[in-house]
Amino acid sequence: MHCRRRGIWQPTSSKRKHGGEGLWHNTAVGKWAAARLIAFAFLLCASTACAPNYHALTNETSALGAACNQATAHFAVTLTPEARREVLSQLTALNDALIETAGYEREARRTNSVDLIDANRAFLETGRAWGNCSLEYNKVLVAIGERDAAQHNYQGLLSRLTAPQFVAERRQIQQALDELDGAKSR
Repeated sequence: MHCRRRGIWQPTSSKRKHGGEGLWHNTAVGKWAAARLIAFAFLLCASTACAPNYHALTNETSALGAACNQATAHFAVTLTPEARREVLSQLTALNDALIETAGYEREARRTNSVDLIDANRAFLETGRAWGNCSLEYNKVLVAIGERDAAQHNYQGLLSRLTAPQFVAERRQIQQALDELDGAKSR
């Protein structure tokens, strides 16, 4: 049986004191303490649940980069449409990861987050993996005579890797583009 006492349902028991000395007794202090504790727990869970795991993103990028390079090597040997589709799907996966990590890096920079270094590292590693695989794929395209496609891809790479982290990658791409064009740029 239950009896209603001061707005709280309490069991009727001889062991329970009816004076309200329990941990969350029916007082304003007890109610607000419980509310604060619940709100704090919610904020703590919400903030950690939404935070990306940058170490896992970097590891995922490494795996995607290795798979892309392997697919590119397979395409260079077989030159089949299936192998080309596999390279393009790996490049698409890396591109999606690049967009995701760019968003994390931008948000960390905007909020002046303590995770900025990790977000920047994940973005850098993803961009490098995407750029390196794209370079290898374009070298294969040049080798099989698809120079226009390679030139278009190189220009796309240059337009995408504009962040200051990618200076070395931009140099490599520009050098490959210059070799393709047969002319040196400034």
